[in-house]
Amino acid sequence: MEFDGVGRMKDAQRQDRAAESRLPRYEVSSNRYRLGRASGPTSHSPWVICIAVILVLGAIYVASSLLVPLTISLVAYLTLRPGVVRMCRIGLSQTVASAMVILVFFSVIALAAILLYTPLQTWLADAPESVTRLRGKFDQVAEPLTTVDRAEEQLDTATSGLQRESAEVTVSVEKPSIVDPAYLINKTGHVLAFVAAIGVLTFFMLCNGDDVLNRVLMVLRDQEKRDQVLETVGEIQESVGRYLGQITLINLGLGLAVTLVMWIVGMPTPYLWGAMAMLFNFVPYLGPIAGTLVVFVAAGTAFDSFSRAALMAASFWITTAVEGQFVTPAILGKSLKVGSLVVLVAVAFWGFMWGLPGIFLSVPLLIVMRQVFASFDATYPLAVVLGEDPCLPGQPCEPLKEDEPIAEAV
Repeated sequence: MEFDGVGRMKDAQRQDRAAESRLPRYEVSSNRYRLGRASGPTSHSPWVICIAVILVLGAIYVASSLLVPLTISLVAYLTLRPGVVRMCRIGLSQTVASAMVILVFFSVIALAAILLYTPLQTWLADAPESVTRLRGKFDQVAEPLTTVDRAEEQLDTATSGLQRESAEVTVSVEKPSIVDPAYLINKTGHVLAFVAAIGVLTFFMLCNGDDVLNRVLMVLRDQEKRDQVLETVGEIQESVGRYLGQITLINLGLGLAVTLVMWIVGMPTPYLWGAMAMLFNFVPYLGPIAGTLVVFVAAGTAFDSFSRAALMAASFWITTAVEGQFVTPAILGKSLKVGSLVVLVAVAFWGFMWGLPGIFLSVPLLIVMRQVFASFDATYPLAVVLGEDPCLPGQPCEPLKEDEPIAEAV
């Protein structure tokens, strides 16, 4: 491009500087790397923001068949990456380390599925008859409450003047089943393909995740920006991976403890309830409650005594309560400092979006969102709502009194 004079060259330089000022750049603010702009703040119409949010939510809902395996693979990648890093430090290549970690991880899952398949199938096959017996036990407990209703029915029968003749009808009742065998067989192939896709995606993420990040860093112009982005991404990977690894070990310990407690109190197939406790505990608050109800129903069908069933459920609930109140806070500290209301909303939202996988992914996604939001100035208030510390490092801040009612604080 040629310039005829100094004036036109200066105009071109001003245009280049103006265009450069509109590019995103990273700024250091309070020992945190945040994405900012060189120019002043720009305002967007609320309608534009609402439309963008609706479009994003619609895309998440519609593309669930694609996003669910990708999200599960990402969570598995963040959980298993520390193990791959440790194996690479002892001299193994990243591909070999990733293959070994994936092999061990899915072998454990396959072994657990094989061990739990037979007792789970037995409980599901006997579920209809068991529920009928449990209902009879509830009727015995509620017998005094139905005395008045039964007397009223007898009075109506005695005062009825005419008895209508009813035609004899032959009814054949088939044994109900919770799970249709044909449906289960048809779904088995889909489940295996789903698990295989997750395994392949996780393997390639562990092998090539760092390479993709390096290619993204090559797009940036200078080394300072690359270092800032690398540090931010490293903090996200470290915090999320550490949380997922710790919560997985905690839930594994809870499963072993529940198995031991169920064996002591005499509950059949104790390892099944231990595995259920481990799986359900990935959903805080709601998971232990649902597990307690399942154990109560199962114990009510296995024992004739109603008090024995209540003892089984109480033993399960006390074990999970001890873990939730003492073990998890002592190990995780503030990394799981998320209010119960936020967790319930997240479980309801992701459950509506993605069904059962969304329920189990809700808390890991909540932790990831909080860490990502905390890395940028524009979204830091959202991170505070999700549990991030409102006091920035190096800045004076009054500690938040979470247990103080708003009426007393005002």
